[in-house]
Amino acid sequence: MPRPSERRAVGTGVGNVACRICGGAAALRYAGAPGTLAPDDLSPTSHPLGTHADILRCRECGGLQQPALAERTDLTDLYRDMRDEAYLSENLGRRRTAERLLDLVGAQMPGGRLLDVGAGHGLMLDEARRRGYETIGLEVSMAAAAFARDSLGLDVRETTIEALDDAERFDVITLVDVLEHLPDPPATIARCRDLLGPGGLLCVVTPDPSSLTARMLGRRWWALVPAHTYLIPRRTLLELLAGSGLAVVTDVPYVRTFSVGYWFAGLAERSRRLARPGGALARAIGERVSLSLPLGDERVILATRVQRLTPARPLVKDRGGAAKVHVVLPAYNAAKTIPEVARRLPTGAADRALLVDDASTDETSSVALREGFEVIRHPSNRGYGANQKTCYVRAALDGADVVVMVHADSQYDPALIGEMAQPIVDGHADVVIGSRLLEDNAIIGGMPRWKWLGNRLLTAVENRVFRRDYSEYHTGYRAYSVEFLRTVAFLRNSDGFVFDQEIFAQIVHSGARVTELPIPTKYFLEASSVSFAVSVDYGLRTLWVLARFRAHRRLRCWALLRAPAAHLEPERDAQRQMAGDPAPR
Repeated sequence: MPRPSERRAVGTGVGNVACRICGGAAALRYAGAPGTLAPDDLSPTSHPLGTHADILRCRECGGLQQPALAERTDLTDLYRDMRDEAYLSENLGRRRTAERLLDLVGAQMPGGRLLDVGAGHGLMLDEARRRGYETIGLEVSMAAAAFARDSLGLDVRETTIEALDDAERFDVITLVDVLEHLPDPPATIARCRDLLGPGGLLCVVTPDPSSLTARMLGRRWWALVPAHTYLIPRRTLLELLAGSGLAVVTDVPYVRTFSVGYWFAGLAERSRRLARPGGALARAIGERVSLSLPLGDERVILATRVQRLTPARPLVKDRGGAAKVHVVLPAYNAAKTIPEVARRLPTGAADRALLVDDASTDETSSVALREGFEVIRHPSNRGYGANQKTCYVRAALDGADVVVMVHADSQYDPALIGEMAQPIVDGHADVVIGSRLLEDNAIIGGMPRWKWLGNRLLTAVENRVFRRDYSEYHTGYRAYSVEFLRTVAFLRNSDGFVFDQEIFAQIVHSGARVTELPIPTKYFLEASSVSFAVSVDYGLRTLWVLARFRAHRRLRCWALLRAPAAHLEPERDAQRQMAGDPAPR
């Protein structure tokens, strides 16, 4: 699959170029000013209005980009010569901002090796060192790096993250107001993932062009400056993080602290009307009073490299065939039923079996390992949809061709995974649905009548909206071609139960080939934990999915039905194994 920068833009028109994040068509959003770029134009405190080059907006992912900046071959040299004399005038506020950020990081990873990419003058790195982290900084500006080394005694290197030794490993990597400056943000996220140790934490803070603040300010938004190559919407950033195999654990507003004078000076910079009174007020107040504010256009996103646990005796082993079938089991408090699932699972029908534990409070992970499943455990409970995202991303990164989802609560018969995968392996289907209602023995299998009736009613409504004739939309027994998963933005879907209906909207919108297979089902206490209230909420959310789907057909306004930004290419070890080469030891 070609990289986004190698893809042709979708659509035509003057000024359209291919978005380097998702490959969609990017068209002019804000016209820029002509002129040459000087090193000081790239400084963090430089936000003059309207001095940027042409800024384009991608119609698919919504990202903003400056192609003229991205294509400059001398960009690193410009950053190397950059100086920012005004940066340290807000030393106290910047340190308070760093302290709040480190509070969030410390709640997940209280110690270890910390790498600060784009360390600047080293203020946050200095605060991290005071908290006991072993710190390393990367900063290409010679002046800023020299201050961090000479004045603060920090280990700050004038290099980029790409130049680090591949053998390096860190417990924490921070990218604070850095990603927007880089020529290839997805590649940098992947590089950070590779440099994190198991359980390591990535902290990303970057301006969000989809925020209410950015949309209200328009061309006066502070982030539209000559230094910013890419401005990535929050939803797209979350998708890129998840698509790299990281699990998001924190997503909260970014709170900055500056002197009141600095705030007013910035406000005056954005508005000519306020320039004179704002400037006077800034000079009068100066640095005597500080103010901490979230502007609503940046968030702190922490994502962890979840550790995969391998069993001593794997239940499923690679069969050596051309088509790789991976079984995935989303699980929550399933310790009692996992042994039955393992007993009934046909080990010769798949090449790998992974259970994702959504922070269960019982022994789900240890029981799964004992039964021979590989295990990934979420650090916090994230929901059924989020669990599926981890399942499918991991299968794709591991080189699967077909992924079969079977629940760990033994509600669906795992003995059928071979039949579920076969239509995809044979090239006859992209998606296979295990339907309890195709031959409708669901009530005999113990499905409560109110669930059966609700299922029937919602299925009828969905068939009408989607213009299909499926027997059931609400089964959890499914198989997907990984190639199909790469074509849809499933990582933008809900983290809750309605994920299943959102991906059905994507199936219909993409024209994927669907095969239904009749399956038996059984209901019992451990398999029927969804209450009536949760089911009603799920039904209402399903109706909202249908409304959004109908609206998109007319307005093209639903991000879930646009092109994905994450491309889920197999990781290097998976590619090596698919080619028949052993993984490095």
